Amino acid sequence: MSEGYVREEDPFLAQWRGRRVWLLDALMWGRYQVKERHALWFVTGLETVDSLFPFIHGWNAHTYFNGGDEPAWQEFLDWFQETRGQPLKQDWYVQPLRDCQGDHEKAALVLLELVAEYVERFGVAPRGRAESLDEKVAATYGPLPREWGGRQVELLDALLWIRRRMHEGQELSFFTGQDTVDSLYSFTSGWILNTVVNERKDLTVAPFQEWLRDVKKEFPGEGWHVKYLQDCQGDHRKAVLKFLDFAAEFRASR
Repeated sequence: MSEGYVREEDPFLAQWRGRRVWLLDALMWGRYQVKERHALWFVTGLETVDSLFPFIHGWNAHTYFNGGDEPAWQEFLDWFQETRGQPLKQDWYVQPLRDCQGDHEKAALVLLELVAEYVERFGVAPRGRAESLDEKVAATYGPLPREWGGRQVELLDALLWIRRRMHEGQELSFFTGQDTVDSLYSFTSGWILNTVVNERKDLTVAPFQEWLRDVKKEFPGEGWHVKYLQDCQGDHRKAVLKFLDFAAEFRASR
C-alpha cells in the first residue's frame, strides 16, 4: 500500500500528462514494467499472476465509486470473448501458468500482450457509447453508501464499506475477485495507482500507513498482508478483517 508507483523518468508520464488515464493505459504500463524490469510486483504489489485481477478490481472500484466509468475495459472484454470464444474469467491465469511452467511473469504477459494487441488496433480510449453507469455499478456492487454522493471516495471509505459488507455476510471475493488477504493487498495497489496517475488526492492513505507503522507497529517491511496472515495462522478472512478493523480504529481516532 504505497504511492511510490510512477517515477519521473517513466516514459508513460509524458503520454499521460494532461489527460484521463484509463485502465488499459495502466495495463500497458504494467506490461512495460514486466517486460523491461521484470517487476510484476511493482504493478500489483505481488509477484504472482493471480494478483493481476484484484489489481484491476481495485482500479475499477476507485473509478466507479467516484462516479466514473471504464467503457474501454468493457470493450476489451467484449473483444476478448469474440476473438477467444469465451469470456475472460477470474481464473484465466491457471492454464497460462501451466503453459509457462510456473513462470508468473510470463503467464501475466499472456493477458497483457492481448491488451497490447487490442490497444494497437483500437487505442486505449472508449470507442462507443457507455452503458448506464448507475445500472453497471448496481449490478456489480449493489447500492453504494448514500453519504458518498457528491464527494470524493477515498481508500479508507472503500475499506470500511468492504468491512461492513463482510460483517453482513458478503465474501471478500465480491470486491477483489478472491477470498485471500493477498487479493485485498493488490486491490489497494490498483486503487492507489488510479489515484496517483489521475492526479487525485487521497488524504487517507499516507496517514493510515503512518499510523499503522508508528502507533500500532503493524506495518512491517514484508507487507501487512504477510504479517497478518501469519498472525492469524493462515486464516485469510481473519487476516483481512484484522486489516479492516485497523482501518475502522484509525477512522474512529481522527
